[in-house]
Amino acid sequence: MRGPALRAVGWMALVGVAVGVAVGLLASGALTATGVTSADLPPLAAPTTEPSTTPTPTPEPTTDAPEPDRGPKPALARVPGDRAAPGERFPIEGILPSAKPGTVLQVQVKDGDGPWDDFPVTVAATAGGRFKTQIYTSRTGERRFRVIDKVSGKTTPDITVVIG
Repeated sequence: MRGPALRAVGWMALVGVAVGVAVGLLASGALTATGVTSADLPPLAAPTTEPSTTPTPTPEPTTDAPEPDRGPKPALARVPGDRAAPGERFPIEGILPSAKPGTVLQVQVKDGDGPWDDFPVTVAATAGGRFKTQIYTSRTGERRFRVIDKVSGKTTPDITVVIG
């Protein structure tokens, strides 16, 4: 009597594990397909080394009438290219000349005609307002990114990255 009972318990445990795995995989697939989990991505760690910067040449003083400031313009770029696989980390770098070194800049994202939303990544500006960070997302499609100084309201131009 003891042998058949042990076998029955063993089979029930095996069936329970199989059902649990199947339900877990089904639920995980459903959440990933709907994009529910893409907003819960952990923040990226801050870089351990400061990116190198290229000094900007100092203009020579002139005696002519002052010209409008032709310093660097805000810029943002995804390096390299404009495509990434879902979940793939990709670097973005740029310049926001008005940002002082140490200013915390917020990465923002926009899907379609929706509003700009804060992406869970910030980056500190270095000399000249330069910055570089890595981001990733598992939500597919065209996504627009920009970087904003929330204190001054100044932003970089946006870039479009196709995820998928």
